[in-house]
Amino acid sequence: MPMRTTAMLRISIVALVFGALAPPAAHGAPEPKPISIASANLKAGLTQSDIKQVRTHAEYWVAELAAAERAEGVYNAREGILADYNKYGDSLRYKVEFARSTAAVVPTTLAALSQNDRLKAQKEINFAIVISKMPQLTAISAMDVLVKHANPGVRFLGWQGYKGVRDDAIRGGGAGVKTLQAALQRHAGTEPSPLVAAVIVDVMRLDTRDLKSKTFQKAFDLNFNTLIVMQKTTCSRLAAGDADWARPCIAALPILRDANEFYKPDNKKTAAILQQLINVAQAGAKAYAAAGGTGPKAFQCVPLLLQVEPIIGSISNDSGRDIRDPLLDKKKGDVEKATAIRRGVLEWIDRLEELGVKTPVFAPIKKPSPTTQPAKTTA
Repeated sequence: MPMRTTAMLRISIVALVFGALAPPAAHGAPEPKPISIASANLKAGLTQSDIKQVRTHAEYWVAELAAAERAEGVYNAREGILADYNKYGDSLRYKVEFARSTAAVVPTTLAALSQNDRLKAQKEINFAIVISKMPQLTAISAMDVLVKHANPGVRFLGWQGYKGVRDDAIRGGGAGVKTLQAALQRHAGTEPSPLVAAVIVDVMRLDTRDLKSKTFQKAFDLNFNTLIVMQKTTCSRLAAGDADWARPCIAALPILRDANEFYKPDNKKTAAILQQLINVAQAGAKAYAAAGGTGPKAFQCVPLLLQVEPIIGSISNDSGRDIRDPLLDKKKGDVEKATAIRRGVLEWIDRLEELGVKTPVFAPIKKPSPTTQPAKTTA
């Protein structure tokens, strides 16, 4: 994705997330009576009458958002959902049920939005905002729909939602973690947006303090293997000169660093980790050189090149600065610097050959056909 396209996506996400700030206006059917649940039920468990209230409000606001004819109506409905969701903020039982009721109707409503609706993209984003702000496992079915959506902003927020429920899903060890892991394996290597890909990598990164638990250990191992698959696409896109893909590569570095500690003393895993780091370094150096060592595209590669080398050195017990020294050398010209950085990566490959590291080979990136249609919304 060209940098201008990525910038536009970033702006679009921000604009739609924080847009529609005009005062809310009423729209459609009368709002149901305010939810009223006894404090005892909030602690012990909601009754069927309580659940009916929750479901009625969730369905009302979702319908209002879908039917809104003005931006302020979209805002009103979104804030109405979130206000009701947070009404009893101290009651997990209540929030779990409200998330369940909302997730039950958002996917079908999202899929039914008219292509002729001028507010369609804004509604999609606001539905995604709602789900992303409900970090309950009962909303995970809706998150799974969001990450399949044609709108990259919706996918971005869907993965943010997954990030919010990730740890609970792993601890639960049931259907939630299976849904999450399946989503990661399905989308990690096929996501076309580098911004969204970076969030996917963030979802895969676990707190090392949790790795004492066997469920987290299993999740880490699955995530590492998924990341390796994802890196094939990510590094290939970066090596082809698309500097926006430096972002998910940077996000992957802490996972690769943590993996070295996690798998010790496994020499094969160490070699695999070093290979991934070298792939990242080589791809970053190629993208930097393709930009002539100057301009925004080269600048995007700088943090990646500066961060990857110390991790390689730490794992291989090598204090070399073959990448950083030329990168930080103010006396070198842009092209000379780019050439020296690529040579520095090759020097690392030579020294790591005895550990099993090979010269990276990147798959060619196929350019999309001009007749290719965007993916359809999946619900």
